[in-house]
Amino acid sequence: MRLLHLGDLHFGKVVNSFSMLEDQRYVIEQVKSYIKEYKPDAILLAGDIYDRSVPPARAVALYSDFLKEVLIELKTPVLAVAGNHDGADLINFGHELFEAAHYYVAGRYTTEMKKVVLNDEFGPVNFYLLPFADYAVVRELQGDETIKSLDDAMRVTMATNPIDETQRNVLLTHAFVVGSTEEVLISDSEKKLVVGGKESVSSAYLEVFDYVALGHLHRTQKVGNDKIRYSGSLLKYSFSEESYQKSITMIDLDETGAIKCELLPLNPKRDLKTLKGTLEEVLAMPSCEDYLRVVLLDQGELIEPMAKLRQNYPNVMILELEHNHLEFKGSDLTKEARKEKTPEQLFNDFYLHHKGENLSDKAEQSIKKIMEEVGKESFE
Repeated sequence: MRLLHLGDLHFGKVVNSFSMLEDQRYVIEQVKSYIKEYKPDAILLAGDIYDRSVPPARAVALYSDFLKEVLIELKTPVLAVAGNHDGADLINFGHELFEAAHYYVAGRYTTEMKKVVLNDEFGPVNFYLLPFADYAVVRELQGDETIKSLDDAMRVTMATNPIDETQRNVLLTHAFVVGSTEEVLISDSEKKLVVGGKESVSSAYLEVFDYVALGHLHRTQKVGNDKIRYSGSLLKYSFSEESYQKSITMIDLDETGAIKCELLPLNPKRDLKTLKGTLEEVLAMPSCEDYLRVVLLDQGELIEPMAKLRQNYPNVMILELEHNHLEFKGSDLTKEARKEKTPEQLFNDFYLHHKGENLSDKAEQSIKKIMEEVGKESFE
């Protein structure tokens, strides 16, 4: 059975005041092209379909159009769960009716995991849909006071939902899963699952499945081995993701439950990049429409640098000024020693500490002139 695993669509996301809807529409067309080319038997959406619980109407329309083409025109079943960004009730709405069109969705946590059975030429494959839920919700529904973390919630959920290992089984869930040895890679655009406390879940609870399609982390990566994987987000949503190659994950599940994994690359309409240099150097670089973080190294004052930058780069998201100066911590001279220095010399000491260099001859003359006009009595 061939499965297309994707997640963290975050439809309707805004990054540094820029709406990403146009970029999301662009990249979802590539996903549709892959579906037409590879003809998967099912699509797995591992949560965070929307970026917030009440998404804008245009975001809902984008997802609806995607489902319409995939379900009706391409006749490909879709299985989905709610993530921590999603509104559980919105994702759950109409789920029983939608199953007639082969759209299987779990928005709200239930003590018995939703099970969907699909068949290929070798027989049935069991898909278990486990949406994100806070451990307090799981504790109440399970009636188990030992549940005090997301790890506890997963432990109890798996214990109360025994899996028949003689069959092929796939889990679709949204969680921060970690292995026993290697670390998973996180990015700045991922919202914490809980406020305070442990949010990670041990991969040991999931080893019983032939494949685990995860959502939450935005980088494509495996957890321990290839059968527990994050497909990652379709787009870069923070500058910590600059080096990421975005992709979706194609899984071929054979008759024994063994898998073969292939990453299908995605190319954004506009990339996220950092440009660094003086204002003059940056403006001399080729113009582009990518989303930019610009770090300027100029030491002097700049007049409307953002306006100048946006003439070449209309999508500058972040402007940073990186001044290479030392923090002035005050003179290490005693009060008596300071009295032996002229105001001009004391000012030069301050400038040296602040800027890391001595005053130029021209600046020294300017300071001397100012001091003469103000009068030395002001500094006594």
